[in-house]
Amino acid sequence: MNMSETASLVQLQKRRTDLENELSSATQKEAALEKELERLEEELAAELKEKIKAKNTGVERLESTKSDLEKRLRELQERSQPSQTPEEPLAKEAEAVEQQQQVAEAADIDLQAQQTEEAKERHKEEKKRKWY
Repeated sequence: MNMSETASLVQLQKRRTDLENELSSATQKEAALEKELERLEEELAAELKEKIKAKNTGVERLESTKSDLEKRLRELQERSQPSQTPEEPLAKEAEAVEQQQQVAEAADIDLQAQQTEEAKERHKEEKKRKWY
């Protein structure tokens, strides 16, 4: 082997070492980029989850509002049906109030009767004690 062949061989070895270093650097850069991509994907997924959560909250609120409006519409339609006069719901409400009053009065009468009966029993007991 002569000097030019030895220099050529040394140059080729240096070139191979440089290429191996370049390959190692590219591999490290690739691994770092893959980690960064994974982190970004996780961050993006978390952001999307938050947006979905907010959107679902908005949808639920809209559904609730829709349900309330449908209920109010049904109530208005029921009130405006020709078979019912405007006074009819008021009459039904008055009837319900009257029934509640009657129940309360009946309960008062029962309570008074019970108290009267208890008073009579106490009076009888007192009379018995006086005779003995």
